[in-house]
Amino acid sequence: MNEQRFAYLIRQALDEHSNRLPYRVTQRLERARHNALDQAAESDAIQPLMTLKAGAVGVHVSPARPSMRMRILSVALPLLILAAGLYGIAMWSDLEDAADTADIDAALVLGEDEIPVSALADKGFGVFLRNTRQ
Repeated sequence: MNEQRFAYLIRQALDEHSNRLPYRVTQRLERARHNALDQAAESDAIQPLMTLKAGAVGVHVSPARPSMRMRILSVALPLLILAAGLYGIAMWSDLEDAADTADIDAALVLGEDEIPVSALADKGFGVFLRNTRQ
């Protein structure tokens, strides 16, 4: 049986039998209800409660607000990881470019003396060398 239905049935049963209570009891209950509502409105202690159930016993714990250090850390740590990742990608790209340049230089030095100087100055010559080696 779900909790809302159960609460509805209890409330309905209490409402049906409330007119059988003596007038003095209903007045005291009404006064107590108003006092409780006034105290709840004045206090700032009204916070949502989390219920942790251990067997049949419910333990109420109010959620704690994270400390300033934790809030700063929760923002700074992902940004730091992102910056480190971007730096790593840039370094890897630089190493790849250096390796490509070294391959081109090695191909030029190893024996392709028949290449004219104008071909060496051409921008697409490195791509040509890479494609001919494969």
